[in-house]
Amino acid sequence: MASLKPETWNLKPFLSPETGNRKPSLYILLLAALVLAGSACQRGEPEHGATFAVFGTQVTVTVRDVESELAEQAFGELSRDFQRMHRQWHPWAPGALTELNEALPSGDWLEATPELIELIKAARAMEVRSGGRFNAAMGGLIGLWGFHTSDYPITDPPPDSEQIQTLLDRKPSMQDIEVRDEQVRSTNPAVQLDFSGIAKGLAARLACQRLAGFDIEVAMIDLGGDVMVCGSGQNPWRVAIADQNDAIIEIIELDQSMAVFSSGISQRYREFDGKRHAHILDPTSGQPVDAIFQVTVIDPDPILADAAATALVVAGPDHWQYVATDMGVKRVVIVDAEGLVFRSIND
Repeated sequence: MASLKPETWNLKPFLSPETGNRKPSLYILLLAALVLAGSACQRGEPEHGATFAVFGTQVTVTVRDVESELAEQAFGELSRDFQRMHRQWHPWAPGALTELNEALPSGDWLEATPELIELIKAARAMEVRSGGRFNAAMGGLIGLWGFHTSDYPITDPPPDSEQIQTLLDRKPSMQDIEVRDEQVRSTNPAVQLDFSGIAKGLAARLACQRLAGFDIEVAMIDLGGDVMVCGSGQNPWRVAIADQNDAIIEIIELDQSMAVFSSGISQRYREFDGKRHAHILDPTSGQPVDAIFQVTVIDPDPILADAAATALVVAGPDHWQYVATDMGVKRVVIVDAEGLVFRSIND
């Protein structure tokens, strides 16, 4: 069972100088995990870092106990990896995913890249585990709301309720996607894939694997505020979770492989006629959610942490703890719309 502990906080605002001015991320939409400077440099450990402009944000990779030449080689490979992921997985810019979406309504078997196949399989599993709160087949709904853009806030009128209902009636689901080797097809023409809530999780996993191929055992990847620690080391990395006022509500020390991923409603939204509509949509109603401000999930699996963060925002204050238990996440920090903080640890 999940143990719940509500707490109110009254902390002074804090922003890390490295992350305080970042723009909203393309894939993960709330910068709630702020990386704090660790003590490695003070203790004389070799540390090297590189920054990559991908996924609509800055991705920073820091490695320890590595010679500079090896670090540079690894960073070069990561740069190519991240650029490929960005091109292939982008939900609206021309690339492998948009080409696949254009062809899916045909119902034919279609070639897909191995990484898109991996995303499809992971998204199918996360939809089941979340009870449908996470649904990567709802790209058409996201596009209907105008959230396939990098320009925020959106000030156009929201979509007509009849348009939303028409799409919902067609019930697009990841379970409509069939996979055969490196081919996929959809049995539902309404399916349009959008991996915004899971792509960074896979990117983090693949980046850790790339670093391991260089025998780099201690690293941290900061994907615009979502953090993945690769491997283990003697000195922990320190990650801070902040609330809607940028006040720190928890500092986590990580000395082993662990993901700290967040999702929330503050950064990307539509504002029209005095009403604000967050970019996170409930797949059952087609409407934006607003009862939870942000969710941070801490788990060894970055794909699970990524998807669960979105699913728990959708689940809302009455159901998130049950969805967390069903999804099997290890640790959750919730900030609701009133600023109340909840913690849950699943045993």
